[in-house]
Amino acid sequence: MEQTPHPSHLDQTDPANADVRDIREEADREIDAYARDLHDLVLLMPEDRWDEFVRLAQDEVQEEEGGVRYRGVLFRRAPVTAVVAQEGF
Repeated sequence: MEQTPHPSHLDQTDPANADVRDIREEADREIDAYARDLHDLVLLMPEDRWDEFVRLAQDEVQEEEGGVRYRGVLFRRAPVTAVVAQEGF
C-alpha cells in the first residue's frame, strides 16, 4: 500500500495558534494584535467555527446587523480558514 504524503502547503493551521484552546481564544489573540486600532476593525470568522464562537462567547456578544460584536470588534461569518481582518482579506 502506497502512502501519499500530506502536502504541507495545504496545511490550514497557523503555527502561531498551535497552542490555542478554542476559537474564542483565537479571536482574542487577533483582537489583541490590533489593540491599538479597534474602532473600525472587522474580523472574519470561519463559517464552520461560527456557532462554536458564538456559544463560547455568548455572555459577551451582541447581535448586530451583519454579525456580532465581541470586545468592541464586529465579527462576520465568512468563507475563511482562520480569524482574519476583513481589510486584509
